[in-house]
Amino acid sequence: MSVPSDFPPADKPASGFLATRRRLLGWLSNADDLLQCAAGILLLGIAMVLLYHAAQIFPPMFSPDHYQNAVLAAVHDILLVMIVLELLWTVLTYLREHTVPLEPFLFVGIISSVRKLLLIGAQMSIEHTSPDTVSLQLREMMTHGGLVFVLIVGLVLVRWSRRWRVKDELRVSK
Repeated sequence: MSVPSDFPPADKPASGFLATRRRLLGWLSNADDLLQCAAGILLLGIAMVLLYHAAQIFPPMFSPDHYQNAVLAAVHDILLVMIVLELLWTVLTYLREHTVPLEPFLFVGIISSVRKLLLIGAQMSIEHTSPDTVSLQLREMMTHGGLVFVLIVGLVLVRWSRRWRVKDELRVSK
């Protein structure tokens, strides 16, 4: 927890208001950490339930009549597990470093869009629909493809900016 600069050092006694403010901020920070832990535990439970559900889909994959839908459902569920795990990683990073990293949110967006692209592509190959529906599906695929591209560019920029920041810090410390 960072303490604002208007606080006296921890080894010096604080006045009544500042001491109360420090205790309140400490209590709120601890409560925030506790709620973040609870959210992490819930996300882990959700991931385990989703993975269990995805595992139950495997037996129908061996049926010649239903394997296409079963494979599609399994991929859909596994990608959803990956999204939940990325959110869990964000909570863990926050608890360790007390910062919220941008990268996991970019990964969630990429995985979500790829998941939708796979779903639309599989539906197009399985179902025979009207030309209007195909046109709508193609536009949706182009939108998600463009979104994946933009999110990957954002991810590259975030990683490059981290390298530039590290190089600047090394240059300053010499």
